[in-house]
Amino acid sequence: MMMGRFERDAFDTLFDHAPDKLSVVKKSLITFVNKHLNKLNLEVTELETQFADGVYLVLLMGLLEDYFVPLHNFYLTPDSFDQKVHNVSFAFELMLDGGLKKPKARPEDVVNLDLKSTLRVLYNLFTKYKNVE
Repeated sequence: MMMGRFERDAFDTLFDHAPDKLSVVKKSLITFVNKHLNKLNLEVTELETQFADGVYLVLLMGLLEDYFVPLHNFYLTPDSFDQKVHNVSFAFELMLDGGLKKPKARPEDVVNLDLKSTLRVLYNLFTKYKNVE
């Protein structure tokens, strides 16, 4: 497996030097995603796990961009690693279509419950859509 070398970002610094601030960032992102997901009667309490199957990411992109995502485009109840990776990859495609840069995280990292990767993805959404009602 080849490891890519990326520039360190704010999340690397946050995890390494200010882990006490991590809960503040997580609370802000939870508030942001729930503001939108609550429209579908969905609620996030755990960033670490609830985005790992990609379903909430896909639904969140539809809400943020104001369109319905046809249910045949993703697995609503994924039961395998590959289905979860498909969902997260699909959400990443929707982000690109929405004008966001390609996420630094890999879909597999989000599926594998890598908190830093999940936070990076959600923060990119927050940055672009924080003023969307």
